[in-house]
Amino acid sequence: MIENFFTTEQVANILQVHPFTILKFIREGKLQGVKLGRVYRIKESAVQKFLEDRSVTSQLRATEGGEQHFSSPAAQPVSDKNRPSATIHAHYSVDQKNSEEKQQYFQL
Repeated sequence: MIENFFTTEQVANILQVHPFTILKFIREGKLQGVKLGRVYRIKESAVQKFLEDRSVTSQLRATEGGEQHFSSPAAQPVSDKNRPSATIHAHYSVDQKNSEEKQQYFQL
């Protein structure tokens, strides 16, 4: 039995995304497509599988993820390592030292 094939534009309309997104899914291996000349054709079964895989992934994320708690940077303790002024000073010191070495090298 011959299966129906869709163009990238048709699949984009079905999934309500841009045709470039369909091409991206094909290149990333998320959606199976067949290249015929310069265009891709996608089997109807490949679209169904893509939707099923996405549905399962969404369900797994919902059950595995649970609640996620985020803390703001202001709530985190500041140490010398992650203090911005210490980082900037360290970079400045290295850059200054390197420029002094370059000047000495080129004066020879």
